[in-house]
Amino acid sequence: MGHRTPIATITTQDFLADPHAAKYRDVVTGHPEAFARVVAILNDPYQQEQLVAAERFGHPALSGVVGRVEGDEIVAESLASPASQRFRQAVGVAVRLTMQSLGWVTTGSKGPVRGATHFKTSERYAIAPTSPGQLPNLRARAVLDEIESIGEETEREQTAKELVAALAESRRAENRPF
Repeated sequence: MGHRTPIATITTQDFLADPHAAKYRDVVTGHPEAFARVVAILNDPYQQEQLVAAERFGHPALSGVVGRVEGDEIVAESLASPASQRFRQAVGVAVRLTMQSLGWVTTGSKGPVRGATHFKTSERYAIAPTSPGQLPNLRARAVLDEIESIGEETEREQTAKELVAALAESRRAENRPF
């Protein structure tokens, strides 16, 4: 098997340059070796293929690499530390930056990370829209999918009726057809 070049590469500097990711500076400085190992995993071409494959098979991208991430002994120490929650969140942000570099966007919904010890749910992604109006549609569909899984059937039916009524009312208020 020949050497493969990463499709996308993120660095710690890229991570800290992102406004949301910069909020996790304490994780990067407090767990520098573990965070560097996460970045190295996410920069590996095979692991990038696993991120994308997980999404294509209906699982969060993190599911594709969670075994590798949790299996690294240095990363595992950080995942078991008192800072575990913030470290997990930082991993999620690093996955987002990687997926965005690969041409994917967040959908606003989460899915279960199967086979994980330390991660319960993670962001879902979709291939970046080709037209500007496509992204709100992806997010709206994700929200509707989430709503369809909440409560009993009668609750879902009532929620759907209330959402449609609210949408119709807001469209009328804006003098737009429904």
